[in-house]
Amino acid sequence: MRASDARVWLRANDYDDVADMIDGIMESWAAAGTKTRRNWWEILAGDRKGNPRIAAGMPFPVLRAAQHREGRSVENGIWRDPDETAPAKAPSNRWPKTDRP
Repeated sequence: MRASDARVWLRANDYDDVADMIDGIMESWAAAGTKTRRNWWEILAGDRKGNPRIAAGMPFPVLRAAQHREGRSVENGIWRDPDETAPAKAPSNRWPKTDRP
């Protein structure tokens, strides 16, 4: 796992309960043989209005650090440490910008 992985950050910042929820969902997907992928940072940031998002039938808490990382202006997320910050997004270079003639 990379350091920017949401589960690594959650465990390092005392959100073990949320990381366990994600691990449980991912294990059930693996057991079912599906290759479902999720951007957990988007799930933890909530929707545009700050409401919790649901993944695999489970509502997830909205985290303030995830809202900041995803560029959301809603500030109703929870935090366990007022100074916590999520890792910055890594550029993917999957669709690089090109100069048009």
